[in-house]
Amino acid sequence: MQLAISSLGIPSGVAGWAILQKESPSNFPAFTNDPVLQREISYFEQNAPKATTASALMSNPQLQDFALTAFGLSSQTGMNALMEKVLNSNTNSTNSFAAQMVSPQYIAIAKAFNYGGTLTPAISPEPSQAQVTLSDVESGSTFEGFSGTFAGITLSNVSLTGATTFTGVASALQAAFRRADGNRSNISVTANGSQLQFSDSLGRGTATSFAWVADPTDTGGGPTASSPQGLVVGLPGLPAQGGPAVSNPAFIKQVVQQYTEAQFQAVVGNTSNTLRQALYAQQNLPNVTSWDAVIADRNLADVVQTVLGLPEAFGALNVNQQVQVLSSRMSLSTFQNPQKLNQMLDNFVAISQTQTQSAAQNPAVQLLTTQKPGQIVNITIPTSYSLPDSYASGSASAMLLSTAMG
Repeated sequence: MQLAISSLGIPSGVAGWAILQKESPSNFPAFTNDPVLQREISYFEQNAPKATTASALMSNPQLQDFALTAFGLSSQTGMNALMEKVLNSNTNSTNSFAAQMVSPQYIAIAKAFNYGGTLTPAISPEPSQAQVTLSDVESGSTFEGFSGTFAGITLSNVSLTGATTFTGVASALQAAFRRADGNRSNISVTANGSQLQFSDSLGRGTATSFAWVADPTDTGGGPTASSPQGLVVGLPGLPAQGGPAVSNPAFIKQVVQQYTEAQFQAVVGNTSNTLRQALYAQQNLPNVTSWDAVIADRNLADVVQTVLGLPEAFGALNVNQQVQVLSSRMSLSTFQNPQKLNQMLDNFVAISQTQTQSAAQNPAVQLLTTQKPGQIVNITIPTSYSLPDSYASGSASAMLLSTAMG
């Protein structure tokens, strides 16, 4: 989806690259407030959680465009059958459909959405339990207070004055624990005869450090309480794991961030394709584990070939020959080293800017760009003039002629 904004006011070349290394998309309000961008994000946030199958995601053009753009696969828009096979892949299997694709973007989107991943059902918690036996709780013989920890909730000096029955003590303790637990009702304290039974439905732990204080104004015998017994530590529940990630708000936020970055790169590209490619490479090269993946991605290949001084014609060689040359000139580990990667991209932007300036200073190009409409120009290329490597794969005359006719 093309945004309403077409330029960020960033200069091209090294100056623009320096700005982009210090700023993020959020630093450009005209971009982040773009109505088209905001509308697309809102639609995805509201509707993606409903797309619980790969087919549902792909059958919705708006969701499909958003997801594919976020993962650098916008060229696959409309390729529903292919992308459903990718998304339904189990990324834990090296034989999966996504794993057979050369570009790492395919395995990335399959792993992220996890439509083909195994689903582990939720595990219900095992409640925590404890028991305490009381005696001599009656009128004229009561506890003044209680302190202790149950289910990870600690009470200090809870007043039990006035609780003259076992049920009354249980009720007072339950109310105190629930208040301290954020007014939730997971902790229960009940009386079974003279025995108090503590339970936590979330399995957060059992009883520790119970202390009871008798009321000093008692006129009867002093009440007593046993140490906690029948302790069951419990087991916290576990949510369902695996399966489609669209129900996870954190995942939706991640895809929105990736989509925003992709659209930011597209707007940058309206001014400078070099800067767009540099941003794209900065984002994607660290995920590359083979030269095949670089060769298969035209943007990454352009960046690497430019830095290595390889002509455009290099891309016409068969893949094995390209891999042999690239691996002899550069190590893939460069992409995983932030310092080396940044230096490489600095060089890419500087070299591209120099090539652009050189082409603009070419007298033949200057002649063509200043000719009047309909004017016929005879062009003679000096035999001593050599074209930059980026033009080495084509006929100079053909390129100049195509420029003149354009």
